[in-house]
Amino acid sequence: MINPVKQGYLSSIAAVDTNKSDKKIKLDNTQKTENEKVAKIAEQIKNGEYKIDLKATASAIADSLI
Repeated sequence: MINPVKQGYLSSIAAVDTNKSDKKIKLDNTQKTENEKVAKIAEQIKNGEYKIDLKATASAIADSLI
């Protein structure tokens, strides 16, 4: 007969491993998305097409100082 305490312990270990895998997948997806955004902006800068919203930038800077 399997001891219920040990069975519960093993189940919790499996759940932790699954959570780590899920977090790793989410992290990989986030990094991929961020890398794609950076590549897109870099291409726009290279082509002279990237425009900075000075009003929004100034507003964000001012908000961070308050």
